[in-house]
Amino acid sequence: MRLDEVWQGAPPVEVAGLAYDSRQVRPGDAFFCVRGFTRDGHELAPEAVAAGAGALVVDHPLGLGVPEVVVEDVRAAMAPAAARLHGDPTAMLRVVGITGTNGKTTTAYLLRALLARAGHPTGLLGTVTSVVGGVEAPAVRTTPEAIDLQGTFARMLAAGDTHCAMEVSSHALELHRADAIHWAVAIFTNLTQDHLDFHPDMEAYFA
Repeated sequence: MRLDEVWQGAPPVEVAGLAYDSRQVRPGDAFFCVRGFTRDGHELAPEAVAAGAGALVVDHPLGLGVPEVVVEDVRAAMAPAAARLHGDPTAMLRVVGITGTNGKTTTAYLLRALLARAGHPTGLLGTVTSVVGGVEAPAVRTTPEAIDLQGTFARMLAAGDTHCAMEVSSHALELHRADAIHWAVAIFTNLTQDHLDFHPDMEAYFA
């Protein structure tokens, strides 16, 4: 994938993959300098370059001797880039997103069972587990980071899944993890005051 295929005006640099964790950078990857809750990815850019990063996605120039793409929001830039890298997998995979304070996991499991009973191989992304091509694995978080998420969608397609039942946390929506997804259906379960440690008020949480 070339950077200028994703961002107009970006250098025409070919990248092998995408990374947001400097410890997981492979030679030729584009490293996203995400501002986290405890660390700023821009501080880790030298480590990523030393590991072989072929480009950096930043919100201000760093001048580390590799091509840079300067964007307004590095975190928001991950999803469209990851979707492009993997051939826009959700254009072919029917993804049902389930959001709300409570009931997401139960709804996702029920939906997957119903779709499977109807003859549709269905992947699962949720709080407890993920299922790709019928193979279960423990979940790291309810909704993975966009780079991981788009890669998982691509693996579902390769494994023969036609549908995906996906829990979508409010954190993921706020942090752009669920951007660049072609939703077939969206399900909203309910809204209670459980996550006001993250959202400033109920109106912001609902939005």
